[in-house]
Amino acid sequence: MAHIATQAAPQQLRESVLSFFPLATRAEQGVEALISSLDDFINAPNLSTRLNACVELMDWISTPTRSSRGGSATRLETFLSLIESRPELRAGFQQGVREILTEIRSVELFAEAGLHPRESLWSEAARRVVEELLPSVRADTDLSKFVFRLCPTTERIERLVTLPDETFERLAVVLTPVSDRGAWAKQREDLTQAFSLLGVHVAGIGLAPALRTRSHAGLIEESPFYQLQQTSEELIREPGVPAALDRWRAQVQRCRDEMEFVHQRMEDTGVSTALVFDIRTIERALSRMKSIAEVLFVAEPHQSIVAVKRLLDDVMSARRDDMSLLALFRENGALIARKVVERTGKAGEHYIANSRNEFWEIWKASLGGGLLTVLTAAIKMRITEANLPPFGEAMAAGTNYAVSFLVLQHFHLALATKQPSVTAATLAGIVRSSQGRERLENLTEFVSRITRSQLASAAGNLLAVCLGCVAFAKLWALVLQRPYLEISSAEYVYKTLNPLASGTMLYAALTGLILWVSALAGGWFENFATFNRVPEAIAQHPWGRKIGRERMQRVASTVEANLSGWTTSVVLGYMLGFFPAMGRFLGIPLDIRHVTLSTGTVALAAASFGRHWLYRGWFVQTVFGIAVTFILNLGVSFSIAAGVAFKAYGLSKGFRQQLIKHIAVSFLRSPLHFLVPAAKA
Repeated sequence: MAHIATQAAPQQLRESVLSFFPLATRAEQGVEALISSLDDFINAPNLSTRLNACVELMDWISTPTRSSRGGSATRLETFLSLIESRPELRAGFQQGVREILTEIRSVELFAEAGLHPRESLWSEAARRVVEELLPSVRADTDLSKFVFRLCPTTERIERLVTLPDETFERLAVVLTPVSDRGAWAKQREDLTQAFSLLGVHVAGIGLAPALRTRSHAGLIEESPFYQLQQTSEELIREPGVPAALDRWRAQVQRCRDEMEFVHQRMEDTGVSTALVFDIRTIERALSRMKSIAEVLFVAEPHQSIVAVKRLLDDVMSARRDDMSLLALFRENGALIARKVVERTGKAGEHYIANSRNEFWEIWKASLGGGLLTVLTAAIKMRITEANLPPFGEAMAAGTNYAVSFLVLQHFHLALATKQPSVTAATLAGIVRSSQGRERLENLTEFVSRITRSQLASAAGNLLAVCLGCVAFAKLWALVLQRPYLEISSAEYVYKTLNPLASGTMLYAALTGLILWVSALAGGWFENFATFNRVPEAIAQHPWGRKIGRERMQRVASTVEANLSGWTTSVVLGYMLGFFPAMGRFLGIPLDIRHVTLSTGTVALAAASFGRHWLYRGWFVQTVFGIAVTFILNLGVSFSIAAGVAFKAYGLSKGFRQQLIKHIAVSFLRSPLHFLVPAAKA
């Protein structure tokens, strides 16, 4: 190491720094801390000491002063001016920087940050907790460790990458030894190595069996992921040749096109969280390679600052997220969201009316669904009056609901509240396939179609269940000479649907959540069967030799077509049945409020009261409760499902607010479009 020749002695350094600051501002600026950090940095005996001093310098620069807002920027300007105006101090400081650049390695940071191997959630969480509590085992020569110490928070990273280009360029000049323009050569070589490693990483993931079986058929060497590695090596060997850069860019685009094809194939082949993780890793690696290419091969001198800042933002934020528990759970939540919506984009399309004919078909199906619910509501009230043990009541109620939903599915009838959680997944396809203004228009049109479809379905359900229950109760009274419900039971129905005197609003929102969970279960089970090729396994089962291959094929086709609906119906039925019993078991006031079932029980109760159906005005309160239940059932289930779809594709709160505003404006311009399809739609 060079010492006195290139470094200021401690006393000289102190005098140089003190002469720069006016006496009145020395305490305010923390000059003594600055002098100590500079002295440690310039005269450090080894790399570890110098890196510690560098972190202390960064802490000083990032600490706001008492006299100014935005003191971090002020201190940075002060530090740059100090180094620029003191040649002997600058020489010692740059010598320290030069020695860091010589000893530190940056390949791991640029090639691995944010691209860590796939681990189970809890194993990765445990690793991050240990690294938070214990010193990192990474060597001091690893830039990944140093970067995390230098900028441990997102605020520090943001302040660095949002510096004005002029200030950032001054910082780069201060860090570059004047007499050694090759000081950054090792870092450029590390960047080149990282670029090469990323190409290998993309090829390894892209050629793995899960992705390869969902990609275009062809030879391995024809895969864009394989060819990306080849063109990356060519670009490294010929960095100044435009044709090499063009070939590399073409392969990047081919990789993106291939991933879009894989997305589409998920509709037929199923999806796993591991597969979604691999696709996201490829996307991140391609983005990182693009940033590195801009620094090494693309950027003109006037663009280099922007390219460097973009790359630093990428790797430093990724490195920070690699250490964050919150980022880990946020990332896994996004992976699960992507898995939920990736292959269910078309699952709810048959619930949406695109034309007048489809609109009236929904009306017919909903009238049938309402009539079926008459029987379901009647049986439900008998189960309630039987005073069975909690488990017995839950099983009986759940079976009643599940059988009703299965019959409804078999006869292609419609129940409004089952639809939003399914149709919201269609948002995924719109979000993925459009951008900008087109995306806003498509989403608004989708909302208008689902709104009129839901209103038609709900109106059909409620009309049919009201008239059906009244007719059922009248017929019962005519034949058996007594009301279907005792007055005490009818009074209980009125009382429990008063939204101000009961937990109806909470229970209706909880039912909306149950509706979404049941649709999620149906989608998950269908995806599991598709991913593991369960229908094909059924068709090829050895039983086919005994009962016939054609019969087994029909069974397989039936399972494939109905598995999601069966699962959703059974899960929804038993969740609706068991939640009240679970509440009694836990001592928590849990109950469910399903708009169609509640409307049916109200109609039965009103018919039981006969001419006194208003019953002290309580009926009006129950009507209000039905309206609240309708809004919360549909609103909660659709909002959760839509939120998952938006989260899966990283749509910001700003875009959501813009979408709501655009929908509101569209509704005010043409409210009829949200109620009835156009005549020639």
